[in-house]
Amino acid sequence: MRTNISQFESVGYEYANKLKKTLKIKNVDDFVKYPIEFIHEKSGIEIKRLEQFSDLFDLFRVPNLSARETELLYNANINSVTELSHRQAIRIYYKLKNIDEETYFIILQLPTFAKIDEWIYFAKMLTKRIKIGLNIPIILFPMVSIRSASELKNFKIFTANDFITKEPNIPKIWRMVDMKRRDYKKLKRMINFVKIPGVDIYFAKIFQEAKIKDVIEFKELEADAILEMVKLIQDQEVSCIEKIDIEFIKEIQKKIMEEEF
Repeated sequence: MRTNISQFESVGYEYANKLKKTLKIKNVDDFVKYPIEFIHEKSGIEIKRLEQFSDLFDLFRVPNLSARETELLYNANINSVTELSHRQAIRIYYKLKNIDEETYFIILQLPTFAKIDEWIYFAKMLTKRIKIGLNIPIILFPMVSIRSASELKNFKIFTANDFITKEPNIPKIWRMVDMKRRDYKKLKRMINFVKIPGVDIYFAKIFQEAKIKDVIEFKELEADAILEMVKLIQDQEVSCIEKIDIEFIKEIQKKIMEEEF
């Protein structure tokens, strides 16, 4: 189900309608495509309010967090994924309880400590580089939209590990989660890269942008050729996270051969 921005009370009908009329923004994925300044220029909505919307939608990336729960956290002064990652479940619980008792927000059922702990866990995963293990939130993969991630939740797929475990048993899942088949294949290839210890999403993304199709091609290419290909990509980056060198490439090729990826 597509998450329309009107589902957020902070946005409401008036602003949702204005965004729809001026920029055809109907859902969260539509909104995050544009810079805030551009939306302000076209819609006339003040920057401060658009920044609030942007904070809400960024927080909404946390797996298993509904639009309503996102707004509750925002009203509890948790306005970013990073902020959530540093909080304690018990403090959030009692803050939400106070909001229910002291403000206009009506909470029909407070989230359990276990659910809040899960939000915090995923927030931590969203804000750190994961080079070993597959507990990587699926929303971090660049070809996965917020809508697709929301649809994947219905299959209890929140991480790369969930995807690997459950995807083989769900025929043509890409159709059910609103992904183009091309992007779905790219996702599978990228997940195969991050299976390799030492390779995170950043490195996997660089390999894909360098036109290295998959793990098999990476294994078969000469290390010098790979270095040249990735160097062209990294040299164009405004801020390079970590340079890839020949030793790293050879180490990854060795791991691929040893583990039979």
